[in-house]
Amino acid sequence: MPDCILTMKTRTQAEQARRIAGELRISAGVVSVDPSVTKHGCAFGLRFPCGASGRLTSALAKRNVSYGEVIGAGR
Repeated sequence: MPDCILTMKTRTQAEQARRIAGELRISAGVVSVDPSVTKHGCAFGLRFPCGASGRLTSALAKRNVSYGEVIGAGR
């Protein structure tokens, strides 16, 4: 399954999202993102399997963890 990256403004947000992904048993890791690749100049991201995108973004929204866009696999 291809990987997606969920962009975030801070490393703290990315680490928080990684912990939530772990609770959901979604394999994820924090990565650096080239600011020129995103619309908002985000510098960090969370790499995870694209198939888990809906579950992960729903969980982040419920916990008020802000994120930018999902990059990858037809998004």
